[in-house]
Amino acid sequence: MELKKHLGQNFLIDQNILRKEAKLLNPKGKIVLEIGAGDGRLSEKILELEPKRLFLIEKDERLVKTLNDKFCGCGEQVLVLQGDVLEIELPEADVVAGNIPYYITSSIIFRLAKQKFDRAVLIVQKEFAKRMVAKPGDKNYGRLSVTGQLAFDIWLAQIVPRHLFRPIPKVDSAMIVLKPTGKHLSQFEENVIRYLFTHKNKTVRNALLDSKMFEKEELGEDKLGKFGKRKVRTLTKEEVLEIAKMLSNHSENSSAS
Repeated sequence: MELKKHLGQNFLIDQNILRKEAKLLNPKGKIVLEIGAGDGRLSEKILELEPKRLFLIEKDERLVKTLNDKFCGCGEQVLVLQGDVLEIELPEADVVAGNIPYYITSSIIFRLAKQKFDRAVLIVQKEFAKRMVAKPGDKNYGRLSVTGQLAFDIWLAQIVPRHLFRPIPKVDSAMIVLKPTGKHLSQFEENVIRYLFTHKNKTVRNALLDSKMFEKEELGEDKLGKFGKRKVRTLTKEEVLEIAKMLSNHSENSSAS
């Protein structure tokens, strides 16, 4: 079968990595959601560990047929859903797995942040994984790092070299484990994080001014306290939330007056 490059179809061929991914998921007796099931090679490893039920999401109708044919003897234990993971209604699940397409990784992560589950084991682009676990001051620390780490406890389990995929992609991958923290960002908090990290090498005050969402008089040193002259890239996720709270309180007080 000719794979579709625009759907990011690169299949992991290493059985040991697939087995480790399934084992980290710990699916026994659980409802599992697999994103981008492809031809079912990870699905097979998950089924060996006796999940209660396995939902397989796949966009490519050719691969949906492959999955239905492969797991036709599993009855109601396996249900194949055709559609775009970003558009269809996701079934409730205890754990989530997937070797997810690079081009929509961020969108999938942000969608998962709004779902309820115990853990996710995903294979993503290596540089994406490093951005997710980056710490304040790191070169690749940014919006994804902050939002990701507020939503999840993140563990980079291992690097997965590109030669373990077919066709071979241009970059290496990484296996990450996500455990939801239960923190859900408000729209205001999300906006502040975006405003700040669009200009992460500037001071907090200048980054917010550049966002055009705040007037100069709204961002005096007394309004931002100890954070006004801090470089955005040095802020911890807790400090970012503290800044959002300060700005929110100021906006509310201004509206009240």
